[in-house]
Amino acid sequence: MVINKDTDIVLKVPEEKDMEILEKWYGMHDYFGHATGFKNFSDISSKFKEPVDPSILSFMIYNIKTGIPIGFIYGYLKDASRNSVLWISIFIIDPAFQNKGYGTHALNKLLDLAKREYGIAACIVAVSYKNKQGLSFWEKVGFSHDPELEQSLHHFGTSQAAIMKKIIKQ
Repeated sequence: MVINKDTDIVLKVPEEKDMEILEKWYGMHDYFGHATGFKNFSDISSKFKEPVDPSILSFMIYNIKTGIPIGFIYGYLKDASRNSVLWISIFIIDPAFQNKGYGTHALNKLLDLAKREYGIAACIVAVSYKNKQGLSFWEKVGFSHDPELEQSLHHFGTSQAAIMKKIIKQ
């Protein structure tokens, strides 16, 4: 299944052949530990195969020119009706492709898809305060801190994470 194809990247539902690179990225704790929650790949790999739950959006990010995977994005829809919210819980871009616009491009493709298919009103991410590069990226692409939501989620143990939100214009 190919989604939203263009000249640079394409979003594809993960296949068995993608598990090897996902496992490699998950093993790069120094680089992606905050993005993956420092989880072991073997504990969560089944969740990345083609999702049965229609509220889960899980995509490999492929470079069309080279045909190689350059990233992964995983999120879920809260209230999968109109005006739903997309929560992105994992977003990885291979280090060789960072700071070249691929992450921004992939995120915009996902937001366009989620807006068109699900009518999302907002997108939310939780970013560790220790992840300075991640905080910078999300701010650069138009997300801002949501102190009210952040405060309410601190009751559930997310006090080490900034909650960032972007309103999606319809």
